[in-house]
Amino acid sequence: MMNPAAMAVATITVMLWIIWSDTLRGRRPTPILYAVRIALYLIISFILILNSIRYPEIFSGSSRTLTIVAVLVGLGGAAYFARRLVLKR
Repeated sequence: MMNPAAMAVATITVMLWIIWSDTLRGRRPTPILYAVRIALYLIISFILILNSIRYPEIFSGSSRTLTIVAVLVGLGGAAYFARRLVLKR
């Protein structure tokens, strides 16, 4: 089983990498890709919150902090992609 802190660090890394790669992309991807990214970010954030509520005994203080940071990155990433979906360039 994966440690909650390792899971949070892995999700932060992947989410930030996706945002970073989107900022470097010259051409805008299709709107459906933005919608899928928004859904994935929200689903992952929900799963992290659900795990911290369902299994509080496996979360130490630092694991809980990293999970909160990962949820904030997920919500911020979903907002970033929603903004990109709405704005036309």
